[in-house]
Amino acid sequence: MNHIEEEINKICNFAFHYSNLDTLFIDSHSQIKWDYSYHQVPKPLMYFFENMQLRLHLHDDKFSDDILFHSTPYKLSFISAKLFEEQNYIGSIVVGPYLLEEPSALMVRDILLENQLSISLMPIMEQYYMSLPIVGTFKAKNIAEFLGYLAVNMPQAPSKVLSFTDINYNSQREYTLIPDSIKQNNEHSIAHINARYRSEKDMMFAIESGDLEKLEKIMAKEMYFFSKVPDRIPNDPLRSRKNLSFVTNTVLRIAAENGGLHPVYIDSISRNFAIQIEKTTTIQQLTELRNKMYIEYCKAVRKLSIKKYNRVIIKAIDFIRMNLDQNLTLENIASAVESSPFKLSRQFKLETSQSITEYINKLRINESLKLMENENLSITDISQIVGFNDGNYFTKVFKKITGLTPSQYRNGKNK
Repeated sequence: MNHIEEEINKICNFAFHYSNLDTLFIDSHSQIKWDYSYHQVPKPLMYFFENMQLRLHLHDDKFSDDILFHSTPYKLSFISAKLFEEQNYIGSIVVGPYLLEEPSALMVRDILLENQLSISLMPIMEQYYMSLPIVGTFKAKNIAEFLGYLAVNMPQAPSKVLSFTDINYNSQREYTLIPDSIKQNNEHSIAHINARYRSEKDMMFAIESGDLEKLEKIMAKEMYFFSKVPDRIPNDPLRSRKNLSFVTNTVLRIAAENGGLHPVYIDSISRNFAIQIEKTTTIQQLTELRNKMYIEYCKAVRKLSIKKYNRVIIKAIDFIRMNLDQNLTLENIASAVESSPFKLSRQFKLETSQSITEYINKLRINESLKLMENENLSITDISQIVGFNDGNYFTKVFKKITGLTPSQYRNGKNK
């Protein structure tokens, strides 16, 4: 490697780390000499997208400016900077592709139609575009200026005032397209994506239904699909997976809500997982946590869903959960749901297989178990916080449900 090649390699390395974009050096003979790339083009799209940098007007005499902003018909953008040794053009540094806006299904569909690509590419195109970085106009300008600075400060580069221009590749005819060529190699990739979406849909339905057995079967058989999603932030895969996990947490919230889980429980579960997601330090921890999220939401729906009950019972359960720390009686619950105490009591027992008192006590004891881990709270404090006015009664109910007295439970947890 001669001195100039070393300098070019160094410049590419600087540009790559500054921009966080794929960075190539393409010499004056259109040969890629240095390649710092994150992104892999999916196989069905290779004919159209692979080495697109080589199709840019890097060496065209019509464009004499030093820094070029390239906008392709596929809404993929690139920035290039020309390098010179004395007065001789030796090639261009190219960074990209990047997007100027958040990709959407509508945007991808328009790209397919405008460029006469098969609509069957829609799923794989969406996945590819979701993997690409988004760069705003201000940041793109900063990157361009940085490339220019590197170019003019290269040894033996001529002293000059940099000029900038935009190149828009408007016509889909810019690159010859052969739609039939995709048919042989896209079926497997598209089938893979469709299978993943079917699995996701089946998993959400299992969670909505509280069907833990079905969920575990799907996860055991098909969770490998979810390891294939491209990283949104390629230079920080952990951050990328965390962001995806936050999205998963939101989707699971919706599935649980559709399954009849009360918003109070949904909020508690979701907040707890959000904290755990942020605390993870490895991708392996995050993978294990995401699997746990699916299971815990499904268990919560299975155990706590009120979807199967009639309207009056749902209203009664809502009232109890929202007023758990208050003095709850059959009479004030019945009044809140506009029913008679006798009718409400009988219907509640019929639908839930437990009395209203038993239901209230179970909820209160479950809440007390969470508070037991706070050593700053006394057992008396805990009993009052969850709605028991009588400490002795709290101890009696606690032992009946857990098999231990509050003190025995707390001492056992602290060992």
